[in-house]
Amino acid sequence: MTATAWPIVLETLAWMAAELGQHDRAAQLLGAAERVRHETSQTLIELFRAQHERSQSIAVRGLGLKSFEAAFARGRSMTISEAVTFAVEDKQRPKTAPVAEAGPHTGLTRRELEIARLVADDLTNKQIAAKLFLSQRTVDTHITNILNKLGLGSRVQLSRWIADTTR
Repeated sequence: MTATAWPIVLETLAWMAAELGQHDRAAQLLGAAERVRHETSQTLIELFRAQHERSQSIAVRGLGLKSFEAAFARGRSMTISEAVTFAVEDKQRPKTAPVAEAGPHTGLTRRELEIARLVADDLTNKQIAAKLFLSQRTVDTHITNILNKLGLGSRVQLSRWIADTTR
């Protein structure tokens, strides 16, 4: 792969890390991508600017501004070779708890089961949306579908259903 391809590869991996809640990794990859762009005399093309800003915002919210800036600086200080090694070999995992598979008897998708568990944890739709990087409308729709699939009429019933199925 040529050096001119690495900035977008690093940038794309940063976007993915941000979406997965790997805020520190995202910040470092964003910093590394900026360094490689600078060293190869490239700029971030307009087509990618919105996603770049979204990912940066997610990482800042997840880490706080000071921690984000420190992680970004660590990425910015990497050589191209170090950045590529970090991008390829880092084994960091998302910090969210793994979601159990939905059983065939429930008819729920993995995402629906994840949202149902967050409802059982007493999170509001707005909090769930922020945690999963979804719109609140999408969360509303998922919860309506969950309740319909399970034949339940309220969030309280859903919380009890989750408690009963995870014993």
